[in-house]
Amino acid sequence: MKPWKLMLGMFLSGLGAAVLAAAAWVLPGWLAERSLKAQRPAAAVQADADAADPADTPDPAAVAEAQQARFADLLARNPDVVGWVYVPGTNIDYPVLQTGDNQFYLRHDLDRQYDVRGLPFADFECDLQSGRHLIIYGHNMGDDETDRFTDLQNYQDPDYYAAHPTIQLDTLYESTVYKIVAAFAVTARTDDPDYFAYNSYTDFADDAAEQTYLDEVARRAFYTAGDYVQAGEKLLSLSTCIYTMPDARIVVMARPLRPGEDAGADPVTLNPDPLLPARWPGQG
Repeated sequence: MKPWKLMLGMFLSGLGAAVLAAAAWVLPGWLAERSLKAQRPAAAVQADADAADPADTPDPAAVAEAQQARFADLLARNPDVVGWVYVPGTNIDYPVLQTGDNQFYLRHDLDRQYDVRGLPFADFECDLQSGRHLIIYGHNMGDDETDRFTDLQNYQDPDYYAAHPTIQLDTLYESTVYKIVAAFAVTARTDDPDYFAYNSYTDFADDAAEQTYLDEVARRAFYTAGDYVQAGEKLLSLSTCIYTMPDARIVVMARPLRPGEDAGADPVTLNPDPLLPARWPGQG
């Protein structure tokens, strides 16, 4: 055999082995991800938010019963399931878990087995049925990844918001479309002088308390969308790490779609001087 043919054969054999090894490494994770997302409950029948007759408004208990029936298979697999979060056009399409702390599902999967990627989970202090602020955490797996809540980091860019302006949250009690209204960054270091404990606001005593929180978010937001939020509206926040600086978080905040409102992106108001963490590049 001619030397070049022998070398070519050896190269192709090595290349084939490398491809097979890569497939063996990547394929199981890809299949597991696809299997997980296939378990999203069937779409709920949305209530008519414009119904003028109160008799046309579904009974909350009946809605909750129907929702829990939709989640029956997931609940049988893991009773910690409290919902499903889906952001159209992104990779965010996952069950939401909740347990007695904010640690367990950082590193566990739907079967409560160790998994470094974890799963999105609601803050343990959130009341998903009647609370006024729902906070859901998920991992950012890195700049070159799209897994879990990684896509949230893109909401620094208002153009990304314009292409992905809504969040669908299905819980055991209702199904709601939320419109994104702001994205902001905070330090996660509690000893930083400018630490903002956004995740301590899991509920509000009244509208004035909510307005105080909304004002704090607006100061920090990269931008706000539409007319922002009216005090009294329920809030949904999705939170993940962001690697622009060590120990940082990005939070994407939304409020429910209003009766008769279009689900498309709203005009954006850029914040010319957002209150960013002091350690953020370019600050100070």
